[in-house]
Amino acid sequence: MTKPSRPGRFSKWIDFLWLLLLAAYILAGAPLVPFHGDESTQIFMGRDYYYLFLEGDLSKVLYDSAWSSRQDEQHLRLINGTVSKTIHGWLAASQGIKRDQINGHWNWEEDYAQNSASNRMPDRSLLDAARLASSAQLALAAAAFFALVKMTIGRQEAYVASAMFALHPALLINGRRAMMEGSHLLGMMLVLLVAAWLLQGHRWWKLVLLGVASGFAVAAKHPNAAVVGLVFLACAALWLFQTAKTRAQERRTPAQSLAGLLAAGGLALFTFYLINPAWWQAPLDSAAEVLRLRVDLLEEQVGRYGGYDSSGERIEGFLEYVFFGQSQYYEVAQWAGYDAIRAQISAYESSGLAGLAIHGKLGGLVMAGLSLCGIVYLARAPQIDRQYRWLLLVWGGGIAAITLLVTPLPWQRYYLPALPFAQLAAACALVHLIRLLWNRVESRARHDLSQPD
Repeated sequence: MTKPSRPGRFSKWIDFLWLLLLAAYILAGAPLVPFHGDESTQIFMGRDYYYLFLEGDLSKVLYDSAWSSRQDEQHLRLINGTVSKTIHGWLAASQGIKRDQINGHWNWEEDYAQNSASNRMPDRSLLDAARLASSAQLALAAAAFFALVKMTIGRQEAYVASAMFALHPALLINGRRAMMEGSHLLGMMLVLLVAAWLLQGHRWWKLVLLGVASGFAVAAKHPNAAVVGLVFLACAALWLFQTAKTRAQERRTPAQSLAGLLAAGGLALFTFYLINPAWWQAPLDSAAEVLRLRVDLLEEQVGRYGGYDSSGERIEGFLEYVFFGQSQYYEVAQWAGYDAIRAQISAYESSGLAGLAIHGKLGGLVMAGLSLCGIVYLARAPQIDRQYRWLLLVWGGGIAAITLLVTPLPWQRYYLPALPFAQLAAACALVHLIRLLWNRVESRARHDLSQPD
């Protein structure tokens, strides 16, 4: 009786060991990743953990419409997510570091030496711990991505896609750093995974998980609101189209599913609100201020560092950073002249832990071609459940369009949300191509064997 279950258990162990291997690789490179000034800023924001959990002073984190004190802290508190900074604060407190001993936030109007001299460089042990925490979230994102692809498409595609994810230089650089990208990617993958799970069967507890995951994702980094919106849109549209096919004996009608989805959306808002104390006193005013500040931030970045001047440049930038891009260790050209950063980049790239880069136009064209073929395959493959196909295509097409339209300047980390779908599509095309070639070789071999000598 136990024999039929052994292959399944063996496959699960292989999957588990594969994900452990990917996690080990991601974590191993965390201490070596070249420094970025935003790491200082994110660790600086860990002071909110002290205010809330150690000092119990909520007034220091509530939104102050008059901007009467700690203006730099409030500005950073509103435009950034809360997940990473809370982890950083907890790590600092666990190491016995007092609040006022935490480094200051990075001043981009000063150079590397000036910031270092003015106590804006993080304590090394705290920086390493924060990077490990971010890398752990990236490893969990890779595991969730594997589970998503395996559930919706297939096991072979999951192996290829997760390898592309865990070995992509841009994902490794940004996800390993003590910034928001590790939690950003984890939140995005959790929302998609739970949504795919929900499509298998509508259960109230899956809707609860979707609401909690969605709130966590947006709290990790605000741009995840686009992914959450696309997922909810995909589910709602799918269930609306199913209305005409509803059978009386079914336990749940599409109308009930839509009501459950609305409840999940409400839970997502509540979860986000719960883990954003700055919003507690005036949620609507806080939301409006966050939107204003994020628009101002992008305009300031474009004004200071230069942005796209035409639609053609936007398309070129999208292709460059999704398919053709080299590793971008810094966005500010001045950093190319810092000896410390050059030395860190050299050590990182020679370590064997910097990922697998596809260099040159040819490699980029191959990746773009595979992704395009994979999208066509996804849209037409009859063996993939149509609900999964719809979810994946709405997410992938939507996030690609949003990334293309709203990214105002050539910064690689702003294109990270578009990478997982490109990798998923490329994995589909690659596996399908290998499968076709294998079947052709096998068929030819059988034909040759069947011929008389």
